[in-house]
Amino acid sequence: MATTKCPLFQNGKVMCRVKPESQHRWVGTERTWYIRNYCETDYYVDCEDFEAYLEQQAILKGKILVVDDEKTMLETLSSFFTNRGYQMMTATSAEAALKLIAEEEPALALIDIKLPGMNGIELLKRIKQDYPLMKTFVITAYDEENKKAVDAIGADAFFAKPIGLDELKKKVIEVLAATQRRVQTLVKTQVIEGAPKAKLLFILEVLANEQDRLTPYLRQCFTDRGQCGGEYEVEFAYSINEAQQKLMSSKPDIVLINFDSLYQIPCGQLAARIVESPYRPKEVIVYGLNLEASDKQTMEHLGIQYVDQRRSFTKLVSTVKQTALRQGLRRA
Repeated sequence: MATTKCPLFQNGKVMCRVKPESQHRWVGTERTWYIRNYCETDYYVDCEDFEAYLEQQAILKGKILVVDDEKTMLETLSSFFTNRGYQMMTATSAEAALKLIAEEEPALALIDIKLPGMNGIELLKRIKQDYPLMKTFVITAYDEENKKAVDAIGADAFFAKPIGLDELKKKVIEVLAATQRRVQTLVKTQVIEGAPKAKLLFILEVLANEQDRLTPYLRQCFTDRGQCGGEYEVEFAYSINEAQQKLMSSKPDIVLINFDSLYQIPCGQLAARIVESPYRPKEVIVYGLNLEASDKQTMEHLGIQYVDQRRSFTKLVSTVKQTALRQGLRRA
């Protein structure tokens, strides 16, 4: 199968296969399945573990600044991340770093503690004070006193030299690709009273040779005020492209993904695209039966609610209602 650089992923390290025109079947099944992991165009990401997609999201978040007075360390880190597609900047002093931060607004700073003039601890304090949204890693020779000082100020990670580049890479992806986390404890411990009013977008997939029983049921369930306890505008999307179009045109408050019906794209990848979209909804809820462990981890990483809907839709209806009320979506 031919490969080409995907137009959606500017990192040359991430290759995509051209989407085949024909359908594919799993041996011994009656159901037709498509190749997984499609992009929005005629390509799909060539990765099995979702890491390539997450790294691309990390790369798009912005530049990385390395602050160290050791030339070898600067060159090693800069070369490693540049080769992976990141935009890198370097500084050999805290003063030079602050100037670059003011001018270039990097997304992440990798800071050594032992610097000429202002040390890394003071630099970390300045960044936390003046640039609170900026991510910071401290990379230095391990010292218990320094570790306590860093913990007191607050950094996103602390690494002791010599550092493993693969370990550092994974943490960079985790921190930069992570989306805003929601406070899940509110959902579990605080029941909010009232009648919600919200726009809902349900995403599911239906094969051409299958009868769509879920759409009518969901429509009835969430438009019957006596059953759902609220007032909802309900829309449905049956493909990635249609979902993105409705995110842009309808601007739903809550998106609900049925992971049992997905066959073109992994649930985690779809959810990540939605929360990273410029038309991101207020909440994303994933529901269904027997979500795979890898997808559960992705949901947790993205801060997405997961409803294990084993017997009925009662739990899903309750979760949607509480989510809408928690977001301030109420009937006047």
